[in-house]
Amino acid sequence: MDSEHSTTHLSGGRSAAGAGATVGNDRTNGQPRNPVEAACAWAGFVTLGFFGLALISASFIPPTSPALPAEKLKEFILEHQVGIKFAGVLMLAALTGFLTLYAGISMQIRRMGGPNAQRLSLLQLSLGAMSLVPIYPTALNWALAAYRPERSAESIQLISDMAWFNLVMPVTPALVQMFAIGFATLSDTRADPIYPRWYGYAAFWVGGLLMAGLTVPFFFTGPLAWNGVVAFWMPAFVLGTFVIVTAVLMLRAAKKP
Repeated sequence: MDSEHSTTHLSGGRSAAGAGATVGNDRTNGQPRNPVEAACAWAGFVTLGFFGLALISASFIPPTSPALPAEKLKEFILEHQVGIKFAGVLMLAALTGFLTLYAGISMQIRRMGGPNAQRLSLLQLSLGAMSLVPIYPTALNWALAAYRPERSAESIQLISDMAWFNLVMPVTPALVQMFAIGFATLSDTRADPIYPRWYGYAAFWVGGLLMAGLTVPFFFTGPLAWNGVVAFWMPAFVLGTFVIVTAVLMLRAAKKP
């Protein structure tokens, strides 16, 4: 009888100690409960750095003008040949990071619960991935344009045009992706939601503002050309800010059960 009582007491003590250790681990140093989600969030910061470094290394800040004559464009590309090739490599790395970030967002949307969480999670990830597909040719075309100096100026201009069109214009998948994020965020009505409600409304605005890229086939100069304030700089600023804000919110959410 005493032996049985001692065993029960010892078992209870171990359980209490285990529970205490669990609580302690959850609170120690603010470590995330969901480290994979945290890693996906950090990928967002790294990706943004790679993307910016790619544009800088190629001297594409500001972007080349659509109105630049073919011969002048060839001179520019050959002058920055190594940097443009390097930019193509960096862009491929950046795209991998973007997809990792989007996967992390989907993980956290699934944790929101509710009848549509899984559907919106899938929609966000699939449309986010689709929005990246045209940008792969951008990286390859930049490297291709700088690959053979003996090509005609017109051929290099065509390759460059395809690169910039693929980067700026195919924005419609991102619209649906942002709407999926927005609806998922606003559907999370728990006392401690994964993301704050204002983030859902911000996602709707981001999706709408990115649509400025659809104007690039109609203009060679001005704010609506691919190097313009409305078609390029505004979406670039909006998307860059959104990635930073998203990564910060994801790191916070990764600490939630």
